[in-house]
Amino acid sequence: MGFYIRVWQNCDVEGITKHLMVVGDVTADCANCRELGIDYSKIHNCPKCGTDFRFIASRNTGKMDHGRGGTVKRIKDRRPDLTFIDYEDYKEITGKQNARDFFKSN
Repeated sequence: MGFYIRVWQNCDVEGITKHLMVVGDVTADCANCRELGIDYSKIHNCPKCGTDFRFIASRNTGKMDHGRGGTVKRIKDRRPDLTFIDYEDYKEITGKQNARDFFKSN
């Protein structure tokens, strides 16, 4: 029996953002162009910007939530071709980068 655990790896966040699909309760959206209502179980490219999805994250996994394994498993069962990333980690890193970029430009 397998389990899902986080594995930390040095990544290029911009590269992830360009190829990330974020899953909500029912559908997903494209992190690159913000297109909404994507059927994450079937779509391989964004219908709006054409980006090819390589990564997937879920807003509903939560930090250390005991039920998150079920969410990750359900998504990975439908999309084993995509690398699952932790949405909370992604939002924290991109938030810090956006703040840093904002203060650099002023």
